[in-house]
Amino acid sequence: MNCPVCKIPLYQILSAEGAVVDFCDRCKGTWLEGGEAVYFAANPTEVLKKLKEKLLNEETSDRICPRCNVPMVRGGFLQPDLVIDHCLRCEGAWFDDHELALLAKHSKGLSIRKEVMSPITGPKDLEILGQGEGQPAKEGSRWDYLVPDRPTEPPPVPSATPASAEKPFARAVGAPVQLLALPSLALRSMGVLFFLYGLVFIFFVALIEFMNAPIGLAFVMVVLFAFIQFMVSPWIMDWTLTWFHSLHWVEAKDLPESLRAFMTQVAEKNQIPFPRVGLIEDGNPNAFTYGHTPKNARVVFTRGLMQILSPEEMNAVAGHELGHALHWDMLIMTAAMLVPTIFYLLYRMGMSVTQGSRRSSRGKAGGGILAVALVALVCYYISQYLVLFLSRVREYYADRFSGEATRDPNALARGLVKIAYGLAGREDKAEEGKDQRTSRSAVLVGGDNAIQALGIFNPHAARALAAVTLGRGAMRFSEENMLGAMQWDLWNPWAAWYELNSTHPLPAKRIQALGNQAAAYGQQPLVRFNLKQPESYWDEFLVDILVYLAPVTLPALFLLVTGVRAIAAGKPPELDWVAGLLLCLGLGFLIRVLFSYRGGEFPAMRVSALIKKVKVSAVRPVPATLKGKIIGRGVPGLIWSADLVLQDETGFIFLDYRQPFGFVEWLFGLFRTPGIIGQEVIAKGWYRRAPMPYFEMLTLRVGGRTHNCYVYWVKLLMSLAPLVFGFFLLLYAIALP
Repeated sequence: MNCPVCKIPLYQILSAEGAVVDFCDRCKGTWLEGGEAVYFAANPTEVLKKLKEKLLNEETSDRICPRCNVPMVRGGFLQPDLVIDHCLRCEGAWFDDHELALLAKHSKGLSIRKEVMSPITGPKDLEILGQGEGQPAKEGSRWDYLVPDRPTEPPPVPSATPASAEKPFARAVGAPVQLLALPSLALRSMGVLFFLYGLVFIFFVALIEFMNAPIGLAFVMVVLFAFIQFMVSPWIMDWTLTWFHSLHWVEAKDLPESLRAFMTQVAEKNQIPFPRVGLIEDGNPNAFTYGHTPKNARVVFTRGLMQILSPEEMNAVAGHELGHALHWDMLIMTAAMLVPTIFYLLYRMGMSVTQGSRRSSRGKAGGGILAVALVALVCYYISQYLVLFLSRVREYYADRFSGEATRDPNALARGLVKIAYGLAGREDKAEEGKDQRTSRSAVLVGGDNAIQALGIFNPHAARALAAVTLGRGAMRFSEENMLGAMQWDLWNPWAAWYELNSTHPLPAKRIQALGNQAAAYGQQPLVRFNLKQPESYWDEFLVDILVYLAPVTLPALFLLVTGVRAIAAGKPPELDWVAGLLLCLGLGFLIRVLFSYRGGEFPAMRVSALIKKVKVSAVRPVPATLKGKIIGRGVPGLIWSADLVLQDETGFIFLDYRQPFGFVEWLFGLFRTPGIIGQEVIAKGWYRRAPMPYFEMLTLRVGGRTHNCYVYWVKLLMSLAPLVFGFFLLLYAIALP
């Protein structure tokens, strides 16, 4: 984006609140996206409300909105001498150098928080390459799948890197970029499998030492069950996806020409049959593959994925899925996942035998078996993390295969950004010549387990996945929002924890690896993330951990202190001790609930403004209100999925519908969700990241009806209950003689 005053590129700065905003280094002006004022205002709801009203002495400005490239309006905001430029389309506002200070002076209680703006990128530091904001999208960037009256001429399938794509970047860097070597896939796979099954062998030797049971038979049964499961699972998946996810199979001749040509080329080159292709009718973008071997692989796409990806990006995603099949990932991951299953079953068997030994006279043997069972539980967790590690390695290889097959790693990088960060806006179909003041209201409401490792993203994280594009009338790529989203992946300590527990690497790391591959081919990487981390974020992380563990740590500290005193005094616990324990337990839960469900203000926000927040986690949310259109279910095509996907002008995001009882969610998904899809809604709740962005709903307003989620209220009552009970118990203990 360019400064509306100086016409030079803006660069991003990070506030003390962890919000990324756009800044001009020449005139010192600041651009706040629609909703970003919430990060600066003490009373954000009132500030955003004023921005929706007509400015004082409002007139058409000669400045162009850096986001929408349309004229803004100019006028007084709160006071006549505080004059700002405001875009009626995206609700963004431009503040000149002195205007943020004037906002604090004239806002009468709406003063901005004390902010230390820390530059994290400059025009020289920030190198964003590829399809840029304001650059028209390529023809065929929106899928017209199986629509004969709007044909799209498919681009030729690339067989080699075009010279025109190589030379500019090669000249810029001065020397070829070395392609980073991935660890040997065969050695990593065989090494992990050897270690896993070696661990199983050692454990069985120890187990036989303590048990007089047909352990060999149990082992054979587990392996036999896994083999049968592997053999029949593709047909089970076929049946499940068809009946519960609205999957239907698509003939090769009915695929878009570009996708059919690419998949045919890859299949012929690698001497495998053309894979069976399925389509799930849902707006939530996702893709995955399953089957036995490369010769009977199934590749499944959702309608939402095909609608938001360009033909080149669609080919790249297909290449990633075919890479999983050609690397035999389906077989390898099934074999790896068998080991944690064995350890868990052995743990359960050991616990059952221990309980039986306690009821009989074999107490000594039961103690040995209990020890073995606990070791099995430890081995279960170790093997789980090894399987996740192997899965992440194989994801990098699938990405590398896609880049090699398309000779365009940036295409997959763009696709991953669109799927991962939730920033694809809807087209504005309003006429360009329409009066902007009359359309203000329209603008404000949004305008018109081996399988897990083989998807484009982890399905548990993919509930929050969406697409990233910004612009109207054409699908244009937003580098600014991409960098804002990537910063959380690379800087927030929570991201590393989530990646450790995920089957997939973090999107930012995959995008960086694909950028290196593009540079090695002589192409311009999609993004070169040269931002300098302004702070550690470990202080917020530690606060989050302490808050989350408060219901455990406070009672533990109370038990420790009172236990030491009781032992020293030689007295057993009394009634006031029980009351104190309940008070500590209730206080811990109350701290967690109040911190994790911050209330009061739920200002109107945009998806693009939310995802650029760095200081956010599953424990530390951002209260907000979103307006947009529901485009699909949270789990693509699942007929009882209560979760939804909301899309506004700047992007779309997963809406998490939660109730205290699961059957209520099931009923909502089965009977209410079908009538909500396609409707304009207003969702109020909390924005979180874990690791993908998602929005936990408090209320969902559809037309004149409001659907409420009661998890917050139930958690609040459950935290108050031990406090109240403990308080009265303490009064009773004091009143006793």
